[in-house]
Amino acid sequence: MISIKLADIFTNLAEVKKADPAGKKDIPSLMSAARTLRDDPGIVDIIIKGNNPGKLYGVNEYCQGLVREYLEKGTIKEYDKFSSSYSEDLVRFIRMTGLGRKRLFSIYDAYGINDIDDLKDVFKDRAIKDILKASPVKKDILSPLFAERIQKTLEYFEGIAGKTPRWPAQLYAAGMIDSIEKLVDVKRVECTGSVRRKKSLIGDIDLLVLPAFNLEELDPARSFRMLEKMVQLPFIKKLISVKKAKEDISAVYNTIYDIDVEIIVACERTWAWQLFKTTGSKKHLSELEEYAWKNKRQDLASLSRQGLGSEKKIYRSLGLEYIPVELREGRDEVILSSRKRLPDLVNVGDLRGDLHIHSQWSDGLIEYPDIIDTAKKMDYEYIAISDHSVSNYYGNGLDTERLLKKLDFIKELRDKYSGIDILMGAEIDVKKADIFDYSPDVIKKLDIAIASLHSGFINSIQENTFRAISALKKDYFDLMAHPTGIVFGNRAPIFIDMNSVIQVAAENGKALEINSYYMRLDLDEKNARKAAEAGARLSINTDSHRAGNMEMIQLGVDVARRAGLESKDIINTMTADELKSWRQRRKR
Repeated sequence: MISIKLADIFTNLAEVKKADPAGKKDIPSLMSAARTLRDDPGIVDIIIKGNNPGKLYGVNEYCQGLVREYLEKGTIKEYDKFSSSYSEDLVRFIRMTGLGRKRLFSIYDAYGINDIDDLKDVFKDRAIKDILKASPVKKDILSPLFAERIQKTLEYFEGIAGKTPRWPAQLYAAGMIDSIEKLVDVKRVECTGSVRRKKSLIGDIDLLVLPAFNLEELDPARSFRMLEKMVQLPFIKKLISVKKAKEDISAVYNTIYDIDVEIIVACERTWAWQLFKTTGSKKHLSELEEYAWKNKRQDLASLSRQGLGSEKKIYRSLGLEYIPVELREGRDEVILSSRKRLPDLVNVGDLRGDLHIHSQWSDGLIEYPDIIDTAKKMDYEYIAISDHSVSNYYGNGLDTERLLKKLDFIKELRDKYSGIDILMGAEIDVKKADIFDYSPDVIKKLDIAIASLHSGFINSIQENTFRAISALKKDYFDLMAHPTGIVFGNRAPIFIDMNSVIQVAAENGKALEINSYYMRLDLDEKNARKAAEAGARLSINTDSHRAGNMEMIQLGVDVARRAGLESKDIINTMTADELKSWRQRRKR
């Protein structure tokens, strides 16, 4: 998608400019524009049409010029001087590692690395000591820690290959469904597979289609012709393959969104079964098969022939409670269902507020009326305006003087807007262990104090862990934001011992954030589940910077549901009074 491509280019360009004194002034603009392009693909159309050539939701005239240059020439001259020497992936890799342009370029040059395959040849599947033994660069350029960072980032890079965040994929899927529903004979279309299970990252989109001519039985010939005609749909590039089965027929297509879609044509009599089967996961279906065999129930295949009208009836026929789609991953959901002990999963309607919203005091671009209106539409009791602290230079972080001025501003907002509790928050950088951007006396003036790591990506696991737990041990901090520091495709997880962080959070009555921004979704479901099991609380927030980000709260709730979390596990399901009491219970 062109907006995502441009966002990646802008992010890469910002990274290489960090070592250029003359170019540093452009970095905030590039980062702001990159986020806007990711969050609102329609911005590109506005720029093409020449509307609002001035300030455009964080895309200034300089960045608009870069967009137009790319659209007209297919390239950006300013970026080409870097990408011509090193592949685009290598430039992107700089930001992923956090090791910095100068160091990485020195390593690339010393080893003759021109693309990712060259990088793998040097660093993948080799002992650190062997890499360093033959190293042509000095130890301050490539230390054991830096070599390990490159290796771990390579693992991350390969792990996300072929994956895309679900949020844009859902938008694409909605457009696809709209197009398919307009076809003659189409009666029903539903998203299935990993999108339906609400996975954070997905590899493709699966759509289940019911034609009007497939009622009692599948008509293979007409179904196949329908799939052939779908090549003419506006989002389809080409047909890749067709697969025929007894109960359905499906086809895989390339799309204009650079993500494949599989369209499965089913019949009405077996619709519930097909939805159940295609939702998966494979491991969940395998666990069900094993459970049915052990408990002398009918096998799963026989259920497809019974025409059961709903998924609830399918589970009931196996002697099980209905298992929500988010839990169908083959962990412990089948045994919990058999014992009627499935969790009462948290819902977005359970949330009373969002504690991590950025405003124009730092790098947020949401107008205050929009923040308040959106919060009221979501039926929130409270919100916290939690801007960056001074160490976050590129996020226009607040020093102590500005923070105290903002305190007065928040009081004015409270007087201006009724019906919602506006809390004074801050996202405070932990520079080193026990060293924070604000003094304890200043932090104690806040309604919500969020600890955050935005630097130190080249630190050891011990250093970063000590930084995090030093904040969590302080009475005046309430929660820790996006604990692993991950940003999809832009930053690999930092070195940190999450087990220790979770334990300290639990021991000190602190919360860890499930960041709902679609490029983060951090904590992930695995660590969120660990946190709840250890007795730590979670906080689901959006980290909003743009209009529309606040609605992404559903993505964080999806992570929580996949982790098996209930309302009681989440601090912002509390009422405003309960939240204040929760904070006051810790000696300040």
